[in-house]
Amino acid sequence: MDLMSPNTPRLLLVGALIQTPLALAVEPKLELVGGSDALRDNIRAYLDLGSQSCRLARWHMRALGRELDTKVDEAARALGYYHLTSQKEFTRENDCWRLTLNITPGPAVAYEEVNVYISGEGKDNRRLLKARSNNPLRAGSQLDHGRYEAYKNSLLKAANTQGYFDADFRRAEVLVSQERNTARVNIELDTGDRYRLGDIKITHDILNDDLIDRYVTLEEGDEYNADDLVRLKSELQASNYFGGVNVVPQMQSLNDGTVPVNIDLNAGPKHSYSAGIGYASDTGPRILLGYENRYLNDRGHKLDVNINASEVITTYMVSYSIPMGRPAYQVLRGYTGFTQEKINDSTSNRLATGVNYSSWENSAWLNNYGLSYEKEDYSFGDDPAKHSELIIPLYSTSYSSAKDVNYPRRGWNVTMRLKGASESLISSTDFLQAYGRLKVILPLGDDSRLLLRGEAGVTEIDDFDKLPISLRFFAGGDSSVRGYGYKTLGPTNDDNIVIGGSRLLTGSVEYDYRIFGDFSVATFYDEGTAFNKGYLDRYRGVGVGVRWISPVGPVRADIARALDGDEGWRLHLSVGPDL
Repeated sequence: MDLMSPNTPRLLLVGALIQTPLALAVEPKLELVGGSDALRDNIRAYLDLGSQSCRLARWHMRALGRELDTKVDEAARALGYYHLTSQKEFTRENDCWRLTLNITPGPAVAYEEVNVYISGEGKDNRRLLKARSNNPLRAGSQLDHGRYEAYKNSLLKAANTQGYFDADFRRAEVLVSQERNTARVNIELDTGDRYRLGDIKITHDILNDDLIDRYVTLEEGDEYNADDLVRLKSELQASNYFGGVNVVPQMQSLNDGTVPVNIDLNAGPKHSYSAGIGYASDTGPRILLGYENRYLNDRGHKLDVNINASEVITTYMVSYSIPMGRPAYQVLRGYTGFTQEKINDSTSNRLATGVNYSSWENSAWLNNYGLSYEKEDYSFGDDPAKHSELIIPLYSTSYSSAKDVNYPRRGWNVTMRLKGASESLISSTDFLQAYGRLKVILPLGDDSRLLLRGEAGVTEIDDFDKLPISLRFFAGGDSSVRGYGYKTLGPTNDDNIVIGGSRLLTGSVEYDYRIFGDFSVATFYDEGTAFNKGYLDRYRGVGVGVRWISPVGPVRADIARALDGDEGWRLHLSVGPDL
């Protein structure tokens, strides 16, 4: 009967559909006894009994047994077991059959000698030499054919990414002596000649050719390097000019030692709007609003307008950015902004207008050179407001080594800043200020980390009262000395209001242990304060915390105990990268 016939009774059709999965659910079972987990898993993968029928004739069962013996031997040899023995037992159960294998692995074969050579034009290529040195096949370790093949593939992949597309193995062999239980590996990779970039075709429609050419610094005739193409794509995407970026080497068009490259750039949205909310125990709830015009003209100029408002600090900022000679790494930015700050009985209203030139050095160090004009009215408690006008040259540099932004296991970050002003340059006071911060993360075992932080600052000025609040040092808070309120540590005036200091010194030691998934717990000790020359009254805090590695970065909840003064316990909530 045709089950799909329109005259088929519906009950029969439904019954057939229900019974079919039940029938398919019955299949042969495999039980493995003895050997390591890895060996049992490999044998199970090789045998794949699920494809066998539950109804086998005796002659078929005998033939299958011989076939299984061969596969078990192959699975064992793949992991270095050349002397494995096994005993089979077939039994019937639940309308099917079960195979029980008792395994005796025997001694494993170990590498006696591993020889890896690179010949051809790429014999001295650093990327290839690094790939060769990342060799898991060590003399004395157990033979593993899977690792051997993976290592060969890694060598070939490294050669291809460097443009050695004709690379091939002159020799690749594993010589096993079953009598001595040893193996000798001989690998020789001949790279052949290195290909070069051929015709570079660029398709775009929103920016002028001069700007695109400053992004695409690759030229026809350059040595092929896949990393250069990946980096170029990343730089073009990071510019936010384009909705789609494709940088594709035309492997099907290799010709006379060259590789043509097609670069397709599709226009992205010109206008971008953003809005967000957040919370930190330092500043309370905050709202962020932003607008960006990503290309005001075909020269790639940008306009940004941002508002960041919280209970204690509100900033309004407008900036205009111009891409420079190397637009992915060099930007000239003009800005004007107004900041209102009211913290701990102090008030500051600051207008800042200036220009800043940013330059990435070797894609690692970010250098900033700036000049700003800043007007600030500030007061403490009921004291009369003071006024400051400064023209401030600025230099800062920073570096971060971490590759994993959300949860780095190892890395470090350093920030250094130098700024000053002079009465001879229409400023209300003379001062010179230096600031530095260092963060280090070190792994401790597989699931824990040690986080170290230190910061220091010094300001040289004749009359400290003339230094506005925005340039004074304060300590205390989520990212300073926990256990104390935000900017509550530092020298005070006669009314016991914290007025900040000309010096800053803080440090922190934190132990972080990952308990499961994206959650970890931490314990920490912080110490430091802001102070004036010749007087240091340190403050200490200890506590415990919980970390959630969220998609937007680590979310921290800390409970800290102030060891000095009468602050007691304090809850700290913050979001942001560890480095």
